[in-house]
Amino acid sequence: MENKIILGVDNGNAYTKSSEGFSCQSGFTKSDVEPITKQNLLIYQGIYYSIGNNRSSVQLDKTQNQDAFILSLAAIADAINKAGMEQKADVFLGVGLPIIHYGKMKTKFREYFLCNNINFNYLGIDYTISIKDCRVYPQGYAAFINIFKDYKDIALANVIDIGGYTTDFFIVENGIINTATCYSLPNGTITLFASIQQELLKLNINLTEKQIQDIILGKQPVLFDADINKMIEIKAKEYVENLLTKILEYGFEFRNPTIVVGGGGMMLRKYIESSDKIRYIENLDQFANAKGFKILLEQELRR
Repeated sequence: MENKIILGVDNGNAYTKSSEGFSCQSGFTKSDVEPITKQNLLIYQGIYYSIGNNRSSVQLDKTQNQDAFILSLAAIADAINKAGMEQKADVFLGVGLPIIHYGKMKTKFREYFLCNNINFNYLGIDYTISIKDCRVYPQGYAAFINIFKDYKDIALANVIDIGGYTTDFFIVENGIINTATCYSLPNGTITLFASIQQELLKLNINLTEKQIQDIILGKQPVLFDADINKMIEIKAKEYVENLLTKILEYGFEFRNPTIVVGGGGMMLRKYIESSDKIRYIENLDQFANAKGFKILLEQELRR
């Protein structure tokens, strides 16, 4: 097959993102019959998947079901379409795992994706692909690779990756990760959303994660009064302050430069930047890990 595509995919618990700018909630509605709407519809092995219309429950081991694979097919189709290729391609995939699970799960996660002659339909277009190779990289550090050249001469820098379920953090020394400083806390943005939803339920108000996210980002829904918005803002600020305090307890020094990675960091950016606990901050967007996976994969394939 002449068509070849190299792609990074970040299979987050909250969102699935690609190096080419694809993003959707990490979930779908599954049906044996064709749904009423074909929006974001993927068909694989006779099953209809409405991609990204909800979020699946947190999965620590994504190889236990097909969810991450199905969502990755949508990202692959998007990349093929953006590249202007025919709908047949050999795919070389870069994916990631949290640093603390990397050594134990990387072989299993790699094998999970490897498959030839995959036939599926996405957004009304038929695709035939073979995932010829898949390489697994550590999340957070892959994102840092995007700016490695800016920090290779910096003695120490902190990296904080605020994900959906976990927050991973570590120190880089002259651009190289210090593996003795890799930690993970089970309090990503999903836990923040759950905390806010519990408070709102006491007021008989039921908001989705997307609605809460919009309020945190400063988008003001007309249906809710200022008190609700204020409560959500207070909870978001408390979450950030508690998170930074926990990281400090692991011996991190926020006088050193700090790189904040991912969609969680972008959503909470104003709260992080306004904290008096932290000095210099650089933010990398929600696609940084996926872009880093692609950079690292391209480097390996050139060897």
